[in-house]
Amino acid sequence: MYKTTLHILFTDVTGAHRRVSISISGKPEILEGIMVGVDGSSIPGYSSIEKSDLYVKPASSKIIDLSRFNKGYWVPGKIVMHDGREHPWDPRLIADKLTDELHNEGYISRVGCELEFYVVENIEYRLGREKQYLLVRNISRNSIEKLGRSYYALNVSLTMEEPFTELINVLNGDAVTLSKIHRENGFSNQYEISLAPSSLVGLGDDILLAIASIREVLRSYGLTSVFLPKPFMDDYGSGLHIHVSLWSGDRDLFFDGGELSNIGRYFIGGILEHAESLTAFTNPSTNSYRRLIEGFEAPVYVSWGIGNRSTMVRIPLNGGRIEIRTPDASMNPYLGLSAIILAGLDGVKRKIDPGDPLNYNVYEKREGKLRRLPRSLEEAVEYLISDNEYLRPIFPRDLLEYYAEIKLREARRIRSIPGIVDYITLEHLA
Repeated sequence: MYKTTLHILFTDVTGAHRRVSISISGKPEILEGIMVGVDGSSIPGYSSIEKSDLYVKPASSKIIDLSRFNKGYWVPGKIVMHDGREHPWDPRLIADKLTDELHNEGYISRVGCELEFYVVENIEYRLGREKQYLLVRNISRNSIEKLGRSYYALNVSLTMEEPFTELINVLNGDAVTLSKIHRENGFSNQYEISLAPSSLVGLGDDILLAIASIREVLRSYGLTSVFLPKPFMDDYGSGLHIHVSLWSGDRDLFFDGGELSNIGRYFIGGILEHAESLTAFTNPSTNSYRRLIEGFEAPVYVSWGIGNRSTMVRIPLNGGRIEIRTPDASMNPYLGLSAIILAGLDGVKRKIDPGDPLNYNVYEKREGKLRRLPRSLEEAVEYLISDNEYLRPIFPRDLLEYYAEIKLREARRIRSIPGIVDYITLEHLA
């Protein structure tokens, strides 16, 4: 029987996507019993060096088959202790516990997403004390210039036709349900895929598998996918818009007779109430805050509207769900989704009214006083430190403390690194 590779995907507490890979014989029909030893002290947030023996094991029957690209098979995983118990800080376990808590309260949450990304030929970069550069080689410059900033473009670059056909075939197997893919607004060849609604854990798994699949399939065609929230100067950022609905049996609790219900209003109220601290999980990178600026269709102010894409929270005109437009792909999907649901549930519990929906473009005018979303990761984490009670029912206290500490350290370190732009804006000093 032929040998191939099984890649087990998981996340650390900070949101980084990680994997362990093992050699297997043939297609993995049965995943039960597979456990791979890892050094937990090398994975942020999991264990100290004196108690570092942990395991990663497949956590789902979802398998992405990339064997025809010589990329093996991919499956979501989870972290377990040396004695087989689930690790209390495993982000997937936190989403799983929240799902159980929702069921105990008679709720079912359904979450879907829109994942935006760029496709380029190649990216090279270097950050050193004496040399810094970023070199991006775009695909077929003429095609990009012809498309320009155009949603749903009909004449997508021929370079992308075959890779996207393969990508659709891969994702629409037994693992992930891809509902659509289309050209987005970014000038430098931006696209968006939509993943169908699932459970909290299910969508977290789907996001990991989708990003891995996009990267590996495009790589096999000599292309590079870029999921950074703000990868290019003077171009649109890439978000991970989250669509949420809350159900009791077959009843959508957010809507009543086609109109937003009180539960839906209170849920939005909770999201807005905790918006600033929530960004510490939904936008957990310093790059995230280069996207959350005026002029590029990303949310900037704590606001909500109906069919209004300039607001942070939007009710699509066809209803059925609430869209949170703040998140990006640097988010740990399990922790970010859990934080969103907990913020909304806190609004339901406390009956927080969000006020009237905004029916104007908040980029162009702001009637009244709208709170601004954090301008930096450091600011977002400081909000999280002072506003985290709504997370406490599910998030371990020590995890929240560790997360805040490591993210503040990350933000301050990056803030201390001078960049090329400093030499341009302060050329009289260089």
